Amino acid sequence: MRAPTRAARYYACTVTAIGLVILVWFHPHVAPGQWIAVLSFTVLAFLTEAFPVNLPRENGTVSVGFAVINAALLLFGPEAAQWIAAVGTIRAKDLMGKTPLLAVLFNRAMLSIAAFLAGKTYVALGGVPGSPGSVAIVPLVGCALMYTIVNTSLIVGVVSIDEGVDPRGLWGLNFRWAMPNMLALVPIAVVIAQAYASAGAPAVFALLIPLLLARYSFKRYLDLRDTYLETVRALTATLDAKDPCTRGHSERVARIAVATGRAMGMNEEDLELLRYVGMLHDIGKIGIRDSVLKKPGKFTREEALEMREHSVLGAEIISHIRLLGPGAQWVRHHHERFDGTGFPDQLRGEEIPVGDRIIAAADAFDAMTSERPYKRAYTLEEARIEMVTHSNTQFDPRVVEALLAVIEDLERR
Repeated sequence: MRAPTRAARYYACTVTAIGLVILVWFHPHVAPGQWIAVLSFTVLAFLTEAFPVNLPRENGTVSVGFAVINAALLLFGPEAAQWIAAVGTIRAKDLMGKTPLLAVLFNRAMLSIAAFLAGKTYVALGGVPGSPGSVAIVPLVGCALMYTIVNTSLIVGVVSIDEGVDPRGLWGLNFRWAMPNMLALVPIAVVIAQAYASAGAPAVFALLIPLLLARYSFKRYLDLRDTYLETVRALTATLDAKDPCTRGHSERVARIAVATGRAMGMNEEDLELLRYVGMLHDIGKIGIRDSVLKKPGKFTREEALEMREHSVLGAEIISHIRLLGPGAQWVRHHHERFDGTGFPDQLRGEEIPVGDRIIAAADAFDAMTSERPYKRAYTLEEARIEMVTHSNTQFDPRVVEALLAVIEDLERR
């Protein structure tokens, strides 16, 4: 893995310093007889943190450790909870030196800050630490919401600075998947706190199995998303098998489209959709006869009309993949032209979804620069001239400008 950028290191050092100041300044006020309990919760957090679940795009992880931290907050207050979050969330790979030291320190600081602010939110909304038998819904939800916001914001901050991506879409994508996990763990946190209040530390460790079951449930929740995306890859492989002459075309279109969309300022959530729609834009061709699909020469009028149906067929195919949302319409309209003379619905200009305008340009650029049995590949300069020539007629001029800038940047590397 490459080293983080200087800006990302500065960011991580700043967060680490803030976390350290909060840990030292707001030290826990725990009764002498409760230190064994605090230590027990730290060990339990360590055990639950050993099984994290990757968030989308692997920009961070979540675990059921929040339930333990939240329970500690209910029992001992935010100051003790932040120390449990900082120490108890250390993972085995951190201790084995498999994680860079700055990353270890940043993660500890990030989680302790999140726990501290979540605890303060709980108190501000009327929650009373040390009274697990009389918890209220509003403080609990506020606590979970604050923890998730701070946690995802800090990790998205370092990723967006390091990778140069839009933090808004990245945050929304990961917050959307993390928030259900946090809310689902709130009742478990209450049960843990009440179990400790009733039967002491041994009862807390007896709840490790339910915690791991909660982790399994959330893992399955995210696995369902991955299953949808594996379906996308399987469909793309099916198309490549049907038409070997264009093998790899969809993957290249997806890469070009995502790079162009990023250059145009699209958020990460839309870029993820653009990636998979780019891979699937021609999937409707599996419904086209081989005699038409693989014909080396010009199409007859009837064959051309049949070939045009692939965008409609493709939209029908992926309309059943719910995770792709508006992706079906993007597939349907990727052959619309900016001047309104495209198909199937003759959309014009801004009527065409921006994702389609990007895919249309990426599709044409890759087709021009690829060798086919019936034509030679254009040089990059020839393709550049063609894209500019058809700007404002076939293609959106802003998309062409962004795409060519991306290609020029790749040439310089």
